[in-house]
Amino acid sequence: MKNTNTDVIIHTKSPLNQEQFEEVANRIRAIEGVIKFDRNSVKPNFIMVAYNAGQTKALTILNKLIRLGFNASLVGI
Repeated sequence: MKNTNTDVIIHTKSPLNQEQFEEVANRIRAIEGVIKFDRNSVKPNFIMVAYNAGQTKALTILNKLIRLGFNASLVGI
């Protein structure tokens, strides 16, 4: 697959507090191909992840978040 930067929005059922967000951000950023992991300051339940689609997949990122114990789903790409 061609290396293409893209992004996905992930919705968490409950917003992550600052400590949770920092821990999750560090773990998600460790996934090869993840470029940016950030949340919406107005609606903190929405997390935007920029990544290289040639190196990882949206489902890989989502599944990591779920394995970390958070109820989350993909909203859009």
